[in-house]
Amino acid sequence: MAVLALIFGVIMAFITSPFFKYPQNGAYPASRIESLIWPTIGCPALALPGGTIEVEMDLRADGSETQPAEVPAWRAVITPAREELKSLSYELPLLDSLVATSNHWPDREDVWRARFQLPEQVGKELYDLRVDAELPGRRISGSQPHALSVAPDNDNNFDFIVLSDIHVHERDNSSLLVYQTDKGISDEGEPLFLEEAIKQVNLIRPDFVLMLGDYTRGQRRPGELLIEYEKFYRALLDLNVPAFLVPGNHDGYINEIDGLRFFEENIGPAYFSFDVGGCHFTCLNTYDWPAEDRVVMNKLFYMGPRKWQGQVRGASDEKNPSTYSGELAWAESDLAAHDRASLKVMAMHHDPYSVNGGGYAYRNVVRGVFDTRGGGGKGREALLTMGSRHDIGVVFGGHLHSDELGRVAWADGGGETIYTCQNPVYFGAGGESDEYPAYRLVEIRNGRVDSMSYLDGVSSFPFYDGSVPMGITDIDLLQLPALQFQSETGEDGGFHANIDISNYLASPMLLEGLVIEAPQAAVSGFEVEGGEIYQVLPIAGKPGRVLLYIRVSLAAGDPGPSAEIPGEPAVTRIVVRTLN
Repeated sequence: MAVLALIFGVIMAFITSPFFKYPQNGAYPASRIESLIWPTIGCPALALPGGTIEVEMDLRADGSETQPAEVPAWRAVITPAREELKSLSYELPLLDSLVATSNHWPDREDVWRARFQLPEQVGKELYDLRVDAELPGRRISGSQPHALSVAPDNDNNFDFIVLSDIHVHERDNSSLLVYQTDKGISDEGEPLFLEEAIKQVNLIRPDFVLMLGDYTRGQRRPGELLIEYEKFYRALLDLNVPAFLVPGNHDGYINEIDGLRFFEENIGPAYFSFDVGGCHFTCLNTYDWPAEDRVVMNKLFYMGPRKWQGQVRGASDEKNPSTYSGELAWAESDLAAHDRASLKVMAMHHDPYSVNGGGYAYRNVVRGVFDTRGGGGKGREALLTMGSRHDIGVVFGGHLHSDELGRVAWADGGGETIYTCQNPVYFGAGGESDEYPAYRLVEIRNGRVDSMSYLDGVSSFPFYDGSVPMGITDIDLLQLPALQFQSETGEDGGFHANIDISNYLASPMLLEGLVIEAPQAAVSGFEVEGGEIYQVLPIAGKPGRVLLYIRVSLAAGDPGPSAEIPGEPAVTRIVVRTLN
């Protein structure tokens, strides 16, 4: 027994020792977030047609600690992110500007905030943003893709999709203890699984997407983290709806580059909040470990950092908010300021409750006989306290790669907080598994959660037919996308389009992401079967051409009972033609 204890001690000392670290001094690409610091691709602005947008700019000269005293002239231009509409742009008139504390980067003070007017006729779309600040003798310009979403007032009725644990990774990414399938990764290393997921999200076209972290893996080889981040960023540009992103543990690893630094220099703030109608969302970074705990190490059979579980530092007494500092103090203040919101939501990678109140995402992990010491972080009790004190409706979490749902009563007894985890987007280890590639589709009605699960009140919506909620799925055999469509158009004898949509899900679905090009002359004379046109936008640069946005309700399909047995989809045909 003594010998076994000695061997165990030696192994644990080897795993947790600071030796065999990956390089930490790699070159960083040019930051995508420099002068225009908000809105960003990972923390966009939501606005109404005819409403306003307030941008934030850092206009300090190199080496200066203060912002310029005045900006004589401003210019802001928005351009649709959708490729067919790139030639269309709107210049926004300035309303006012001032130097003030940032509303979106909790640790930034003295930024320029400039407010611009949006036109009434701007379409419901996702927009890229460019802002120019004219200073004496120089111009400072900043731009951000997918930074603004314009949509009509939702009156507290809206839908969003939650994605977690995407894990863009290279092929041959397994280690001795952790196997990763190559399924969904092309021979060139491109994340085909993410392309398919984005295709289905675009087809649904929710009001926005909430992403809960672990966009990368970043631990198999030196230098992989930056490669995976760049591939993820490129894929994100294919999304046609706004996305709010918080980092996960993999995104904060240090492997040649510091992942948290890359996140804030290219995607957005690591923690922030936003509002949709009268609903408030507080989004947190729960991988708050010192740098030395985030460095990836190669220990032969284990490749990873010392810590990968959750932590949010800043409380001497986690049940006493008056002792909070840093991110916890910000979150407490943010929630207190929005106590009258009709619904309060928190989003984070490591949720403090699951599974069944055990807070697994914050604890040390035991694998076989080995206690890996990957957790033991602080902040879990503080987050639970916030949930009950501030009447949080839902806490969305990931990390565990499994569908979980639990409920905790509010401190005032007036309701309860729902804590959820969900299945990942990628194929994981492959083989037979109790997880499958999935997403949550959340429906908010009158400021309350109406639905957020598939069929059984717990499970996530599968991306592929043959996925088995609360059962075992053969990941290697998944092939058929749960939502798919094909279309053909023609203009001989008048415009016509036939679109067939297949729904393998055992749930009716509402889609708003069907977009087709048509001749403008026929707009007043369209006949539509199986759906309805809800928006028409002109294509600048193509006189006489427009984009038609089509809404369609799909009947439930009959999914396959396993990946080996295909289901029977509900097929809906949409026919669009010009009237004679």
